[in-house]
Amino acid sequence: MEAQSPTQHIKRTERISRSIVQSGTTIPFQGRNTKTEGFTARSFSLSNITISPILSHCLLDESDVDLRELAQLMVDVTNHFSGDISTWKLEPLDSYEDLILRCAYRLRERARIDHIGIVQDAGLLLILKRYIGRRGTVYCIPLRPIFRLKWKNPSLFHILLSFVKELPYIGLFQTDESRVDWIWQFLFEEEVYQNKNGKVFSQNHSVKFFGRYETIFSEYTPRDWRILVSKYRPRKPLHKKIKQLLLRVDTIDFNVPLRLSIREQHESLFNHSESFLIVDDEDSEFTGSYIEMLNECSNEYDIISAYEHTIADKENMEPFNKDTRYQLNRLEEFLSELNQLLRQL
Repeated sequence: MEAQSPTQHIKRTERISRSIVQSGTTIPFQGRNTKTEGFTARSFSLSNITISPILSHCLLDESDVDLRELAQLMVDVTNHFSGDISTWKLEPLDSYEDLILRCAYRLRERARIDHIGIVQDAGLLLILKRYIGRRGTVYCIPLRPIFRLKWKNPSLFHILLSFVKELPYIGLFQTDESRVDWIWQFLFEEEVYQNKNGKVFSQNHSVKFFGRYETIFSEYTPRDWRILVSKYRPRKPLHKKIKQLLLRVDTIDFNVPLRLSIREQHESLFNHSESFLIVDDEDSEFTGSYIEMLNECSNEYDIISAYEHTIADKENMEPFNKDTRYQLNRLEEFLSELNQLLRQL
């Protein structure tokens, strides 16, 4: 087991379950036993069947769903993902609901489809989901050690900062994101509260970090760090390891978290890409508040279970990416190694 380092609690959030930073590389958030990109699905539980429900609409109650259209799409999807069903025998009394549920059962048994989201967009489409495992870790990329390089090692500073700005993950300076904006409002208010009471907020001061570096980060124009790293000739062993790691970037799919979702996306605004985070430090107030927010969310919704998904409509049925798990594991290993190296700067 890795050594655990203590984390600081913000006094007025101690009632919320808090996670521990393990070796400063990754942060696990709690789960309970119990987005799809670009779509907002109106989802409901299907309760009138005996098998575990995988459809998101309650067919008997939703008049806005054309059951004939849905049944035809389910038949096409079942043919495509689970094999030919032309030999199926249907009885005259079989309803569209019966056919839809029969397709859903076959997709679960033959195509490993664990959940089907029904979306009314420009037309009817289905979001097919496969369970790939439980994810209870937040991967952090700290900025503080990078900013320290600005004068100590400008070449490495530009390489790393340009690389980080290229990543498709949420960051502590993205105040247009509701979660991030809420945390900063809380932290600014907490600082004022502590100052009024003659107390020091913290040694790992996220508010000061924000004031010092937010403009610098926002206005920084990324350079072609791939060219810079190819020309970079580090002398220190640590810097050599960072270069060697960055030379592997083209073998890593940084967008794979964007292709993950939770089971009932409409119940929670959480997206698995939000467990990849650009922070000031792993043990800062900002990071701690973010993890506490996820912990609170995980107490109400199952945001730990991860699903890969694909989209199917009458015009197009996209295959699942067979390498999703492998690509996700490689990404998580890469970010863990990067984090460890940055902490040594």
